[in-house]
Amino acid sequence: MIQLQDFSFIIPLLIITIGATLTLVIDAFSKNKNLVFWFTILTVVSALATSFIHIDIATIVFNNFVKINILSTTFQVLILTAILISVFSSKSYIEKEQINFGEYYSLMLFSVMGMLLMVVGNDLLIVFLGLELMSVCFYVLAGFMRKRVKSNESAMKYFLLGAFMTGFLLYGIALMYGVLGTTNISSISSAGELIKTPTFLIGFGLFMVGFFFKLGIFPFQMWVPDVYEGAPTTISGMMSTAGKIAAVGVILPMVVSMASNIVSFRPVFSVAAILTMLIGSIIALSQTNIKRLLAYSSIASAGYIMVGIASMNDWALKGIIYYLVAYVFMQLGAFIIISILEQNSVDTNEFKNLELNNYKGLAKNNPVLAIFLTIFLFSLAGIPPFAGFWGKYYIFYSAIQANLIWLSIVGIVISVVSVYYYLKLIVYMWFMDAENNEYSSEVYRVSPLTNLAVSLSIIGTLFFGLFPEVFFNLFKV
Repeated sequence: MIQLQDFSFIIPLLIITIGATLTLVIDAFSKNKNLVFWFTILTVVSALATSFIHIDIATIVFNNFVKINILSTTFQVLILTAILISVFSSKSYIEKEQINFGEYYSLMLFSVMGMLLMVVGNDLLIVFLGLELMSVCFYVLAGFMRKRVKSNESAMKYFLLGAFMTGFLLYGIALMYGVLGTTNISSISSAGELIKTPTFLIGFGLFMVGFFFKLGIFPFQMWVPDVYEGAPTTISGMMSTAGKIAAVGVILPMVVSMASNIVSFRPVFSVAAILTMLIGSIIALSQTNIKRLLAYSSIASAGYIMVGIASMNDWALKGIIYYLVAYVFMQLGAFIIISILEQNSVDTNEFKNLELNNYKGLAKNNPVLAIFLTIFLFSLAGIPPFAGFWGKYYIFYSAIQANLIWLSIVGIVISVVSVYYYLKLIVYMWFMDAENNEYSSEVYRVSPLTNLAVSLSIIGTLFFGLFPEVFFNLFKV
């Protein structure tokens, strides 16, 4: 039976739900666009602050439909942190791109509502509802720049492929329900020998396919570069971080809790990890568009996460979560820098300051932006002492602990290869001269809120790189 106190455990979700609805009302009755923005900030900050209330509590509420524990709370905090940074960086960007509509913020909040449902859901149907709510918002946000052909194209591709993959996920849920007679995740995790039946394993595999699509795991990664390139840059950053965290927040606890019964999936996960890292890194080497480069980098990052999932142990849990912590700051930071350069371009085409050649001489013309972007790229490459290094370190260590030494070695080799395409961009910024006088220091103007977003990203990247133990002491994962 649902009790009134159950609602106290989902305060962040309630705040986001109310906030998403009220942003539409405020936008409809107020001509002040700033009011919608600041209300969105208030909503996200309030949800983030209240996420820590039950950080030490482990319980299941709402008739076993919602779980609250340290893992779900950690994923909520990561999602809301990513969204807060994304909102800060969005205001000046959408004003410059002339897409400053209240629906932008409302869709962001509704997508967060879906993400939070996914990570606290203790039933596959709740998870599915959250996934679809997040996905529908992402489809619209990806095509929010309606006057750009690339934006419309990316939204259509994302929608069609996403709808197709939803069928796999639903069929997987149906097969698992057919075997166990329940969609409750806790019951599924403790079902014992029934999990080993072929029908259940097929259903679980189809269920994982749906989430592999959201993560961009090979061979379901084809949508990532086109969507990231066509979507507003701030939305690309949000999808590549918050969306990925939500998907991992569903499959990681399930895989770890059922590890002994789904060990037959380990070779599949291992091969998927290698191919995803390989495809992402190799294709990134030939990219000249910076957003597509980061998109393929994101695919490779999903491969690193798969290394942890294949390991199926407690170190994998710690490693993946820490990597996601680092990923929020370094990936969002890189996309924010790109959005700044986009806003200050004098180009009128759809590829404003998005080609590698546009970054030549950036260090001379704007050394601060060049330094920040260099830090984010070093962290993404896994170079110490930045946060990305520790994320990869813990993940590869989890593979070694699972006797997957060969997988760890392959991952390290591919990670070394990936350093090349990050260094290529760094070389363009620091050791090449601009080809024209368009990129002068007077061009780059950054709003205070965007400065705040970049500062938060830099602080997170450096702090968690220098003090990795702080996160584990706080969240005890």
